[in-house]
Amino acid sequence: MSGRLYYVDWLRVIAFAILVIYHCSVAFFPDMSWLMKSVEGSETLSLVMKFPRAWRLALLFFVSGMGTWFAFRSNTGLTFLKDRMVRLAVPLLFAMCVIIVPQVWYERVYEDGYDGSLMSFWLTRYFTEGKYPQGNFTWAHMWFVAYLLVMAFLCYPIFRLIVDPRMRRLTGWFESVARSNAIYLLFLLPLVLNVALSPIYPRQTNALYNDGAWFAAWASWFGLGFLVARHHHAVIEAIVDRRWLSATFALTLTVTLYRHSWAAGPGDAFMGDYDNMTVLYKTALFGLAWSMILTAVGFAALHLNRKSAALAWLNRKIFPLYIVHQTIIIAALFYILPLEAGVAAKMSLVLLATIGGSLALCLLFEQLPWPFRALVGLPEQPAGRPVPEKSTVPLRY
Repeated sequence: MSGRLYYVDWLRVIAFAILVIYHCSVAFFPDMSWLMKSVEGSETLSLVMKFPRAWRLALLFFVSGMGTWFAFRSNTGLTFLKDRMVRLAVPLLFAMCVIIVPQVWYERVYEDGYDGSLMSFWLTRYFTEGKYPQGNFTWAHMWFVAYLLVMAFLCYPIFRLIVDPRMRRLTGWFESVARSNAIYLLFLLPLVLNVALSPIYPRQTNALYNDGAWFAAWASWFGLGFLVARHHHAVIEAIVDRRWLSATFALTLTVTLYRHSWAAGPGDAFMGDYDNMTVLYKTALFGLAWSMILTAVGFAALHLNRKSAALAWLNRKIFPLYIVHQTIIIAALFYILPLEAGVAAKMSLVLLATIGGSLALCLLFEQLPWPFRALVGLPEQPAGRPVPEKSTVPLRY
């Protein structure tokens, strides 16, 4: 089987879909504060969502690392950095200055009783009162895009080294590890970096400048994705062959975390939890994230590596959908939370409104001419025209 690795596109779509579902539910967690919070919460919903919370971001960074390899492979020179600026920096700045503004305005109206219009808030308060949360200016959920942009520039010299023939001994070592059971130990890279930097950067902030411990972890998942894609022909067969073993590890760690942390009583959560991240807890969390990544890659490479019109349509929409989804969620929550309905009904309405509103905006964005399309993360090629597929390393198993 050769050509484009469609399963990577499927993983990207699935990972972002999980993220949207999670964001639609988090306002109903009684044990967690978020941008907008429901008075009525669901302990069960919060408990269920602790599972994807453990690995969803690691999977997103891993898949982004895989995609970065394919972009780098096509443009190994400075064109790669220019492409990253257009692809990531432009939508990031546009979102911070335009798309995120209604999100913060709704928060201020809901939480603080602000009675000014959106336009008044945008022109007089959003840019002038400092950074969020004390002020208003923020990159909100677009922190993920900002981190990818910084990673691309920081890792560019490393990428150049990896493709250098003189580094063959080191890259050969990675292939040997990835083809053996030692692949399960690679989660130690993000774990060790995170634990080592945690005394200096104790909290996850998503603010970059004071988030060194988690930036290092996310960059590690990103780098592992890049390496797996770079050596895809050499390692994918072993990952596919071990998919059930990976799933077994993931299940074992999930049961352990639920029993001794997530669903444990106050005196039984000796492992720690999301609010008390002990080294033991992080070890289990990072181990679960890595085993879930390997499980997803193994099963997806075997079963989802096929061309699909639905996939092509979704893959094109997924980045602009990500850009707008959280603003749509906050707007939906603003109008839905006051309704007389249960948590399940409210969350379902929020999810439907988010999917419908985000897709509607994506369809409108498709009509934009270039270069306005770049503002919302769309490629130059307009919808309806065939896009030549870049060749990728063939699967061999």
